[in-house]
Amino acid sequence: QQQQQAAMATAAEAGPGAVRGVRFAQFKDENELPRIIKMIDKDLSEPYSIYTYRYFILGWPQLCISAFDDEQDGKFVGVVVCKADHTRRDKYRGYIAMLAVDNSVRRRGIGSALVARAGPE
Repeated sequence: QQQQQAAMATAAEAGPGAVRGVRFAQFKDENELPRIIKMIDKDLSEPYSIYTYRYFILGWPQLCISAFDDEQDGKFVGVVVCKADHTRRDKYRGYIAMLAVDNSVRRRGIGSALVARAGPE
């Protein structure tokens, strides 16, 4: 538990969305879809069609953020898939469609960091 608290403290010092030993990357191209689908299918109970993934990820690629654990040779360990738009009253509204973090790295703040990185700047 002390190690976990130390990691969280280090992340807090580095600013919002930072987790020690984890790097984050925005979606680049459709070659990333299989690993995203595999993780979400494994961790979420609701099955999604490929069209749902494409709707969110290709519509808002800047809001699809992946996490890689550099302490495990860059293993893909998490993803958040979001969308955002303006309402009729010109308010900015966001929606988290999918969020998954590998069981092996949970409780390190990765999910929170993914959400923080996908939020408005």
